[in-house]
Order: sequence, then C-alpha cells, then structure tokens
Amino acid sequence: MLRDTWKFTYTAARLAEGADAKLKFHDERILWWKKRKDELVTQIRTDGIEVAEGAALGYSNPKSRDYERGAKVMVRNDLKDKLDECMEKLAYHVGKHRDYDGWAQVLKANAGDRLVADMDDWLFYFGKN
Repeated sequence: MLRDTWKFTYTAARLAEGADAKLKFHDERILWWKKRKDELVTQIRTDGIEVAEGAALGYSNPKSRDYERGAKVMVRNDLKDKLDECMEKLAYHVGKHRDYDGWAQVLKANAGDRLVADMDDWLFYFGKN
C-alpha cells in the first residue's frame, strides 16, 4: 500500500513541539513514580518486614539447636515486587526523558530546517503514550 512510502515535510520547530510534549509527559511520569517509590520505601520500613523464628520456638521446651538456626528476616515479597516495578518504570522514563531532551535541543537549534518524516517519525514525536 502506498501509505507505507508516504513522506511528509515538517519544520524542525514543529517536531520540537512534539519532543517538548513527550519530554513533559516523561517528566510527569518520573515525578509520579518517584513519589510511588518513596511511599513504598516508607511502607517497607514501617510494616514490610517479616520475622520468621521457626515453628519449634513456639513449643514449651525448644532445644538449643532451634535457637542456633536463628530467625529469618524478610521483606514482604509483594512490596519488593512493587518497588522493583517502580525502579523499572523510573529507568524507562529517565531514558525516554534523555532521548526527547536531546531531540528537542537538536530540533530547536535548527528550527527553520525542513525535515522529511514518515509515519513512524510522526508517532515518535506526537503519538499517544
């Protein structure tokens, strides 16, 4: 189909507008995920720690080896998974922020240039997130 070969001409300034909008979007997401991460860290510090002493210590006469095995201290897995998700999202949005910031700088420095773009280029700058 012909639409796969269509090319469009835009000024660099117009594409820079799209880069700025994407930059703003990723800035907002970074702030949201940082806030979420901070909330999770606070929750982990207050109630996310579990201590497992073992069933034997619950008996009326535990043996010395029951104490030698010690207790296990664990972070709740559900909170750890949520914190991992926050870190992944932050890494993604920080990377995208870097990319769009770079493009915005280049395009603004050459604002009057006319550039040929295809559909993928348009979606990169103006597509829905």
